[in-house]
Amino acid sequence: MSRKAKYYAESTGPSTRRRRRKRRREEEKERKIPSWVYRVAVVLIAAVAGLVLWVNRDNLTPENIVSWVQERVVGLGIGDGYPVPITGSQVMSRNFISENGEIAIVSDTHLTALNSTGKELCSRQHSFNFPVLRLAGGRALVYNLGGKGYQVEMRTRTILRGDAEGNILGGAIAPNGHYALLTESTNYLGCLTVYTKNNEKQYEYNFSSCYPAAAALSTDSSQALVCGVYAEGGAFASSLYLIDLNSSKTVEPVASFPETTPVDAFWYSDGSAAAVGDKLTAVVTSSGSVVQYGYGGWLLNSYAGADGITAIGLSPYANAASGKLVLLDSSGSEKRSIPLSGEPDAVSLSGNTVAVLVDGTVYAYSIADGVLFAQAEAGEDAVSIALANESSVYILGVSEIRMASLNG
Repeated sequence: MSRKAKYYAESTGPSTRRRRRKRRREEEKERKIPSWVYRVAVVLIAAVAGLVLWVNRDNLTPENIVSWVQERVVGLGIGDGYPVPITGSQVMSRNFISENGEIAIVSDTHLTALNSTGKELCSRQHSFNFPVLRLAGGRALVYNLGGKGYQVEMRTRTILRGDAEGNILGGAIAPNGHYALLTESTNYLGCLTVYTKNNEKQYEYNFSSCYPAAAALSTDSSQALVCGVYAEGGAFASSLYLIDLNSSKTVEPVASFPETTPVDAFWYSDGSAAAVGDKLTAVVTSSGSVVQYGYGGWLLNSYAGADGITAIGLSPYANAASGKLVLLDSSGSEKRSIPLSGEPDAVSLSGNTVAVLVDGTVYAYSIADGVLFAQAEAGEDAVSIALANESSVYILGVSEIRMASLNG
């Protein structure tokens, strides 16, 4: 036997193989994770899961779980793309709202929701003469302005169809499903009524010095911002109420604005809020301070609010060939003032993007630095816009809904 063959024969003998197997078992034992590590991991996972369940205990009802599953199932599927014809004959700009990448539209006959592929997620008929849409947390409040009818909707079902005690002057809905109605009152100028997501009355307040015209609810529905209007010196004036919905005390206005008519109100997740008027916008900081931004004689053309930013589209006069887009932050400070080449017909916010519709073109700007980063043709019949996200926008035409990319 050669030396090489003899070497291999000796090196692979029984004793050598036993030593190798023993050494391999010892190495595997060293690499094996101790069982106590798994036990600790299981305990930590259980603790985190328990904490999540405890924090969301009020939402984890059988009804909510079923609704969550139904919402996900309804949202599946692909449509035929855009454009999509409008169900009905007319849609107001304020009734064209995007949430979570989907678009909700209220026409003169229907509430419709579509996803980004044009698939219809829901279609509900209404009989309101002047429908107004409020949207938050996957729920829609549709009410008849000047009438008594209202309905609360989800994609999967109608939660409630009801009639208010008085004619409806305004409304709001919070992400947790609580909603509010501003109504006329027999013995007072107006009334604020807040309902829980189960349609139980949470709070009621009567106004004796103004007509409540616009409202917003805080994220947890513990507070309400109400804008009222009254006559002063032969002109309209407005007052601002910050109401604790857990208190029964009489509420005094936190601010009043002469020669101003309230238009709309927003409450943001950072605790700030904004009241948009025809002559000024008032921002209520999270600490309760009120900061005014006057338009300096310019006309309010459009507005939007999201994530602590209030966007205001202004023009120097009617049918002007110029305009500007002003962004106010949650402290009430002017964050951006962007010059425009025409009147801002509509404005929308999403993340770090603000989009404005000017003369049939959508212009997209960065909120952080005010830089124009994209534009898209909207069409000559474009009435309004709503950002689906930071890179795409829904466009409301006279008879159809379109979608455009904002990728530059």
